[in-house]
Amino acid sequence: MSIRTVARDDLKNAARSYVVLGVIGVFAALVALVFVAERNIYPDPYRTLFDVSFMTFLVFPLFVAPLAYLAVAGDRESGVIKYVLGLPNSRAGYVLGKFASRVSVTLAAVVVALAVGFVVAFATFENAPSIGRFATFAAVSALYGVSLTGLFVGVSAATSRRSRAMLGVFGAYFLLVPFWFGFLPIVNLGTVLDAVATTFGTTITDSTRSFVNSLSPATAYLFATEPVYSGVFDQYPQLAGTFGEDSARLQDQRWFNALVMLAWGGLGLLAGYVSFRRSELG
Repeated sequence: MSIRTVARDDLKNAARSYVVLGVIGVFAALVALVFVAERNIYPDPYRTLFDVSFMTFLVFPLFVAPLAYLAVAGDRESGVIKYVLGLPNSRAGYVLGKFASRVSVTLAAVVVALAVGFVVAFATFENAPSIGRFATFAAVSALYGVSLTGLFVGVSAATSRRSRAMLGVFGAYFLLVPFWFGFLPIVNLGTVLDAVATTFGTTITDSTRSFVNSLSPATAYLFATEPVYSGVFDQYPQLAGTFGEDSARLQDQRWFNALVMLAWGGLGLLAGYVSFRRSELG
């Protein structure tokens, strides 16, 4: 039983799930609503893509989570995994097959949502949407989706219970998005860094703080969307304030942002597999 077979069978089961259809449909509807809401505010659809990126970095992980957290843990708790691994199939092939299946759904959600957004923008905005900018945005968003799926499937592979997998996945979300980005007013990454610095009698420079902030896949995703707005920074103050300055900082390099996202997804999946390989499946 190959990776392809595991992925194909899992994808067939997923296609019949209302959760999968709901994730794709609701995410596409949210993206469409953002474009509809801003059709008379901005003449250029790429400015609305900027707002979609903030919605995506914050909300999209919550759509990926239900697709991924049961990938392995669900089979282990139900006992199905004993049958699957009883066939000529390795644990590595099983985990990779599950990842391939779930990431296919994640990518479908990104493509469908942005295709719907493009159609809405083309029909309602004053200026026609740029296919190149939408394609670039879709590529960066897809990479973010791959990162999240790899991480969440890794969490699922490391746990034997659905409840533990759910807690692990949503715990990872709160750590890497609200906590890391500073949405939590009292306890967040900034306050933790300040507490550590105070303990050791030192201070943290702005450049160091910015670098640490960039190590979240969500923050790396936002930074990586900069090419979408290339050449138009001066047309909207918020774009200019966010991306308008050329910088040689490591965290502002596109390759580094992509590497951060790939590292979270790849290393998360690898850690989950290592734990799964050593587990007793009973």
